[in-house]
Amino acid sequence: MSMLVNVQQLATQLQDEPIILVRAVMDDPVTKTPDSRDAMVLPNSVDIDLDGEGSAHTTGFPHSMPTESDFALYLGRQGLTERSSVVVYDTRGMYSAPRVWWMLKAMGHENVKLLNGGQVAWEEKNLPVSEQRIPSHFKYESNAQSKWFVNSSAVIQAINTDAQLVDARSEARFYGQVEEPRPGIRSGHMPGAYNLPFTALLENGFFLSVEKLKDVFAKANIDLSKPIICTCGSGVTACIIGVAALMCGANDVAIYDGSWSEWGANATFPVVKD
Repeated sequence: MSMLVNVQQLATQLQDEPIILVRAVMDDPVTKTPDSRDAMVLPNSVDIDLDGEGSAHTTGFPHSMPTESDFALYLGRQGLTERSSVVVYDTRGMYSAPRVWWMLKAMGHENVKLLNGGQVAWEEKNLPVSEQRIPSHFKYESNAQSKWFVNSSAVIQAINTDAQLVDARSEARFYGQVEEPRPGIRSGHMPGAYNLPFTALLENGFFLSVEKLKDVFAKANIDLSKPIICTCGSGVTACIIGVAALMCGANDVAIYDGSWSEWGANATFPVVKD
């Protein structure tokens, strides 16, 4: 599955076809570093703000997938239709853009890719940046597909089955050696989960090659032919694992939307520290 475009390809395509660039915006919840919302953007860009309308704020968990109708309204107001050719990019290289890509796929959006290396790689090539454009308002007709996200019930059912729970958080957080960055959340991980820090799949803001990604999954004892449920702190960096798994040919991959923000906060869910 071809999900990535590099900066040279994108620069050429922007001259030949109408593409809407979507900047995935989100503050870093671990380091508390704010995103570069006021910075110059790639040409023809609009924002999907994961700290704002790009997430639901009624679930009690950060960065939850909005309802289909709410997200469709937001996408339309940002100038997208279901037929738009979209490339999602990140101000940090690769961090929150895979989450927006995943959400668009869950809405049934077909023509959406990720800019490998993000805005950092674009600017390193001295390609043009501009003021953010004011989007036209359109109607977004979604065709939501449930396979992209799962809830806590599906995770509980997956424990002790062939499905593999893959946690994108750091080793220290996974093993409960440090406090969680969000208050009231227990430390540790889900029973039987595998730890694969999302940083192991990236190099300087780029995804590793497919061959290297397969090696990373193999060393983490993850079988790409079996179902995979990706999790992290709030369902964002889990999407980096999800995209990497799809790049490597996995075909049964979902994101646990509540992730550790939900699991660690619920005393009835089992937590392991080891």
